[in-house]
Amino acid sequence: METGEMNRRALLRKGAVGAGMGAAALAVPGLAHAGNPTSEQTGEIYQLQAAFHRAKSHQDIDLMVSVWARDCTFEVGGTTFTGRDAVRTFFLGSGSGLHQRMSFVPSFKDQIEVAGETAFLYFECHDVALTDESATAPAGTIVTHLFNAGTIRNVKGKWLFWHMHFGSAAPLSVDHIYYP
Repeated sequence: METGEMNRRALLRKGAVGAGMGAAALAVPGLAHAGNPTSEQTGEIYQLQAAFHRAKSHQDIDLMVSVWARDCTFEVGGTTFTGRDAVRTFFLGSGSGLHQRMSFVPSFKDQIEVAGETAFLYFECHDVALTDESATAPAGTIVTHLFNAGTIRNVKGKWLFWHMHFGSAAPLSVDHIYYP
């Protein structure tokens, strides 16, 4: 078995090379960029999705409205809703607005396809009742299985829901994608 030894000269040489590379990265900022912009955007889109579920789970209607574009549309059961006022009205009257629930996401089923300042997003929400909602929906019951899919867009550096479709994600499935 060989053991690696480093003498002072080799250490200084490696340090000089590292310092040179660091200086080059500072001198030419493009060299310092690690990863690609799409992966950064994907991370930001996951934060959008997390904010959506945080808003549902905490019944935070102001947060919910803030993650939608001003000119948004969303379709539920054949009805199209338009604008942030419709978002507010819809979510205040929805199950998560009326009942305490925790919204879960099978993130392995998420689909994100970034195309510049817009992206396609698919995710599912499975809500669990935190309190007894009815005789058939006691606390701990999974009460909704929904998919959310459509176009989101980047507005002044912030990803927002823009043109979305909501629908049933039942029966619960590990592999099935419910939209389109």
